Amino acid sequence: MPQTAFALNRLPAPEARFCLEVERFIVEECGLNVAGLELTLAYSGGADSSALFYVLLALAPRLGFTLSLAHLDHALRPDSHRDLQAALELAQDHGLTCHNRRIAVAALAEERKIGKEEAGRAARLDFLRSLRDAAPERWIVYAHQLNDLAEDILMRLIRGGGWPALGGMAALDRKERLLRPLLFTERTKIEAFLRALGLGWIEDPLNRDTAFLRNRVRAEILPLFLRENPSFLEAAAGMRRLAGLDSEYFQGLLAPHLPTHPEDQSLLLSSLLRGLDKALRLRLYKARLEALGPGQPLLNNLLALDRAWQKKKTGALFQFPGRKNARLEPEGISFSREGS
Repeated sequence: MPQTAFALNRLPAPEARFCLEVERFIVEECGLNVAGLELTLAYSGGADSSALFYVLLALAPRLGFTLSLAHLDHALRPDSHRDLQAALELAQDHGLTCHNRRIAVAALAEERKIGKEEAGRAARLDFLRSLRDAAPERWIVYAHQLNDLAEDILMRLIRGGGWPALGGMAALDRKERLLRPLLFTERTKIEAFLRALGLGWIEDPLNRDTAFLRNRVRAEILPLFLRENPSFLEAAAGMRRLAGLDSEYFQGLLAPHLPTHPEDQSLLLSSLLRGLDKALRLRLYKARLEALGPGQPLLNNLLALDRAWQKKKTGALFQFPGRKNARLEPEGISFSREGS
């Protein structure tokens, strides 16, 4: 379908309203002015990224942004190159750029001694961040939708996430220049949009492989929640909204106590900690550890660290995922990462 044929004023009324609802979400819910930006869509060829591609194509002239695609070939299937070719052809048909890269995710997982799901996530993040960092006006756009948000909340619950992180992925992250315009849109509405316009998409067979946690949550766990509460997707959206408000509140409380320079991350003074509530101390430990790189701080270790600090156990060492350490010093708590 040529670009001129996908102008918003040429769409049937229901599909035009679908596009305008995405516009409202970007402008009003997220409060983002996209005029003059380059929105680079993480494009897999699946239903979600295909629908978002056409929505953004229709909205670009109205909102004043430029559109490009980003496709990562994970090399997990013998025919994965076909997905890349489809992305390149789609971009060419509409006169757009398609940034692309091929990474052998299975080899990366073996090298780092992690699962393929985690390796794929890390590869995508590195690829997309490199694109973002290459152009100051570029934002990365993901096609995650409401079902994905509900799955993310359940996965965080399974892994033991805390609040407000338990509210799931955010629709907007200004620091990371990241946008998810479909986050509160149900998957069924996305597929209905594509079918109404006669647009196809690629079904990745790996999305049915229950060796991956997300696929097990999608196929087995989320349906149970929906059976018990048919409005669970709406509840997930509500959790995300509340989590966003609470996250802003806690960030405001923590901001005065966070260093402005990376070299100041190492020591957290007891003179500061004594004036903070335990809830803020735990979040401050977590922020310091996360600033050192990948690796999720575990709640039990954070609680143990705080108990040791209260008991003034100078010299006690606590280890966290990502080869990160916290040590009790006479002046407070020092944070470091092995090998850095």
